[in-house]
Amino acid sequence: QQSFPEIQPLRQMPKPWIIVRIWACCLLGALSVKAPVACGSSENITVDLVRLLPQQPHTNEDLSIEVLGRVPQDAALQDPMEIGIDARVLFCRRVGDCMPVFHLNTTLCEALMDSGKECSGLNPGQTFSLSRTWHLPLLMVRGTYTLLLQFHRIRQEVVKADAHPYEYYSNVINSQFYRPAGDVMSCYTLHEEVLASRHINILRDFRDAIIAFLIAASSSRAIGSHFPVWSRGILPQISGFLFIGILVGPYCANLVSQMHITMIGGMINKVSLAFIAGAAGAEIFLPELQGLLKPMALQVLLICTATVTFCATGIFFLESSQVLSVTSVSMQPNLMAKASICLLMGALMTARSPASAIAIIAELKCGDTKAGSMAIGVTVLSDIAVLVLFALCSQLVRATSSGEDLGPYVLLGVFFELGISILMGYATGQLMRLALPPRLEADCQYDMCTKKGEDKAERLQTSQIGSVFLGFLLIFILYAVFCVAEGCSDWTGGKLCLEPLLVCTVAACVCGHDELRREGLLEALAAWTPLVLLPFFTLAGASLQLSSLSQVLPAALCLVVLRALGVAAGSAGAGALSRVFLPQSHTSKETVQYTWLTLLAQAGVTLGLVLEVQHSFKGAWTQPFATLIISVVVINQLLGPVCCRFGLQKILATEDQEEEDIELGSCSPSSDGSLTTPRSNRFHLAPKQTERAGTQSVVYVLEHPPLADGLVKKLNQF
Repeated sequence: QQSFPEIQPLRQMPKPWIIVRIWACCLLGALSVKAPVACGSSENITVDLVRLLPQQPHTNEDLSIEVLGRVPQDAALQDPMEIGIDARVLFCRRVGDCMPVFHLNTTLCEALMDSGKECSGLNPGQTFSLSRTWHLPLLMVRGTYTLLLQFHRIRQEVVKADAHPYEYYSNVINSQFYRPAGDVMSCYTLHEEVLASRHINILRDFRDAIIAFLIAASSSRAIGSHFPVWSRGILPQISGFLFIGILVGPYCANLVSQMHITMIGGMINKVSLAFIAGAAGAEIFLPELQGLLKPMALQVLLICTATVTFCATGIFFLESSQVLSVTSVSMQPNLMAKASICLLMGALMTARSPASAIAIIAELKCGDTKAGSMAIGVTVLSDIAVLVLFALCSQLVRATSSGEDLGPYVLLGVFFELGISILMGYATGQLMRLALPPRLEADCQYDMCTKKGEDKAERLQTSQIGSVFLGFLLIFILYAVFCVAEGCSDWTGGKLCLEPLLVCTVAACVCGHDELRREGLLEALAAWTPLVLLPFFTLAGASLQLSSLSQVLPAALCLVVLRALGVAAGSAGAGALSRVFLPQSHTSKETVQYTWLTLLAQAGVTLGLVLEVQHSFKGAWTQPFATLIISVVVINQLLGPVCCRFGLQKILATEDQEEEDIELGSCSPSSDGSLTTPRSNRFHLAPKQTERAGTQSVVYVLEHPPLADGLVKKLNQF
């Protein structure tokens, strides 16, 4: 208590000062509303929001905290005199390594009176607010602090042991040290970093964060690049980046602490996500995907349907039969509410990870292949489909829990926001076209257009420098529009929620369809791909919520298996239908068998939607729901890249074998009725160097000797 001297509460300040201060903080974006994390079940008392003023606490400043709570509708009349409040502030050096620095034990009645409220009985459905102001001293340790807030029933007599002890969700909470006397009614935690206020200390903290992250990223680059060799081609490089990130993160060595992640992680994540979405959009070139559009749409449709069906029905029946304990489902009051929560889980399981797909495709240099195009296309379309499914399932949860109507306006609102996002992406794409100079001689390559007296190496070096500069300019444009799209929700009070990833994807796709600028766009993005993916996945490894994984491991593993089965069933079914009804797509058996492996990684969009669930719904079920989904994302993010690399290698090996058979094979009908011919005397090869991919694309031209008309038609059709 000596470290946090109490000053005059906010309610006792002069009213004009309060108004000016709040308005100034709102204009600067400094008023933060945070949803507390439940660390146990809630009974009779529920906390919905915690407001901090200012948003980011600093040393030598006043910090005002307001807690907004309520009594559930199904609870009885609550007497504030019989309810105690146990508030503790813990300083955490790393995850699970915390030290208490402040303790406040009072009654709810006294807290209400200190906040200027009357101490009277709380009726069912009634809300209440508690406010307090502290002055953070200048000489305090900067870092991560955890607020542990527990409501408990005050006992009149001492009881030796509980018949039904209160169970905490989080393993950070040690009931032996932090559990208050009496029956615990509810428990909440809030994590926040206290940063420096003096400029010299701010620079020192940023210096420490940047140096620590540079060391971590350098280690990831040095060690992660050897993972494919050490694992004999099984593990990709990004698995090494994730692994090193975990080792240097808050859960292990703490070289990159939670404070460092807070200071520089937001910028790295936004820049990386904007770039990854743009790289995915640049790979979508409709003239090259004419034969793959229908198979892609079929893949997305069947995979989404099968995933939602497998995950929702599987979790529902496992929980109903008491084979598996799923806290967020068991907390629902009726059968329809349980089913709606299961459907919401299934909808979130349809999301993919464009970052992982881009990284694996860049590592294997297969962006120009049919397998790479299929993986990127299905991933991007799935992230669009999950937004529609999430909106429908969220409204279904509201209808079953609070009685709201499930009207058509929900779907119309989603499509309206998607349309605005697409229009914004189109406008950004035109801006990117202005930033890229057109390449008038599209067929002029660096090794064939060297001017007289100019060295090839010098021209190539100049071109690479130009690509790096153009890539930096494109990243700046994508990052700017990403921030604008992300901020629309705050600026409009939640009335317009755009999709930043979709905006960046559409922007790069529009720019990439300009044939005079497409090659320059791909070269500029390729120059920055390793520089962006390395820090992104290292930071992702350091930010993985490993503590939540240990809490719900059985349920998370079941959901991971159900999702994999749904993806496998949907992908295999779509591939089989494509072989029968879309023969022009030339879907091979290996494509049917291994495409689902390239679609298991999950991140990004799913985590954003989980945060939206926590902000949109006020029930106690949101915290165990978020814990379960985040745990599933952690597992899929670790296993997904490995499976993606393995699946792409199998499919690419088949495609290479087919090309070799086309060049050297004999003229004979195959098992599926297609004709295999000796291309050595019917086609000549025209290799074309592609600088960005480091590979050769082969063009086949029909020539002598003359063939029968029927055979020519079959060859042209092939």
